Amino acid sequence: MTRPSTPGVSDALTLLRQARRVLCVADGKPDGDSIGSTTAFLCWLEREGVDAVGFSIEPIPSSLRFLDGVERMTSDPAIFSEPFDLVCTFDASDPTRCGITTLGPNLPDRADGTRPPIIVFDHHVTNPRYGTVNLVQTDACATCDVLVRFFEELGERLDHRMATSLLTGLCTDTSTFLNSGTTARGLESAAACIASGARFHDIQRHLVKNLTTERLRLWGLALARLHHDPSKDLATTYFLREDIRTPADEEAVEGMSNFLNAVCGSSGTFLVLRELENGFVKGSFRSVNRDVAALAKQLGGGGHKKAAGFKIPGKIQVIEGRPTVLPPEN
Repeated sequence: MTRPSTPGVSDALTLLRQARRVLCVADGKPDGDSIGSTTAFLCWLEREGVDAVGFSIEPIPSSLRFLDGVERMTSDPAIFSEPFDLVCTFDASDPTRCGITTLGPNLPDRADGTRPPIIVFDHHVTNPRYGTVNLVQTDACATCDVLVRFFEELGERLDHRMATSLLTGLCTDTSTFLNSGTTARGLESAAACIASGARFHDIQRHLVKNLTTERLRLWGLALARLHHDPSKDLATTYFLREDIRTPADEEAVEGMSNFLNAVCGSSGTFLVLRELENGFVKGSFRSVNRDVAALAKQLGGGGHKKAAGFKIPGKIQVIEGRPTVLPPEN
């Protein structure tokens, strides 16, 4: 390994060298970037002979189960009752959403009586830096971009398993290099992944060329409901509770905001609203020219400049063709 120069990388490397068992925690929204970065790190730790387990508080979508390392992940919170020397989080800007705040206290103390330290790998500007070491690089287009830089700085080669996971995250957060979050450095990271044997055709097959008739039906429903407000340069659509019938429908909903952001040129900002079972409404912002993280933060959410989300109590009602979130009835 070479001598790292980026702030925090040397400290992270010290913690990793001391750890014999590592818990890798993905963001609470298990998308291509959070699961891609987590599985890439799991594959690297396995190669280095380090015992490691991955955790995702929500089940991993079927579209991402082609990634190596997924078989070493669990959604069982009981994993936090097992001993670990180190915790690493990936793409998790909110420690509550990924389970660190609620489940982290269940982790046993280490052999020396201290709490397991946390290394945070992320690229979201809203990350509150909750780790012992925070490798939060807001100029990166994805957390997988952060990891490519991390491995390069350590002089660690990418194998085809790591490269496939990392390229998956890069493709997810840049809409396959079509949205405004794409950067020159991100393209260099993608090139490094492809040069290392990333299975790009596999990624395309599972993430892009995977539209089922059920997904197209739901997307058609959302497109028919699309409302454009020129004064705000905002296009909004929505899903009601009764629209979501199966786990496949859940996955279809998650891709709608990225799809609109990638193909629609008449609006600069997109908002997809979705009613949840617990009396809340989830909103997903995407934009090519606006800081939607600031908008989401005003609603108690977060994210990064071009992709952010929030969750608020209420229900969706359409008023004069425009979907609106009404507060819950007392």
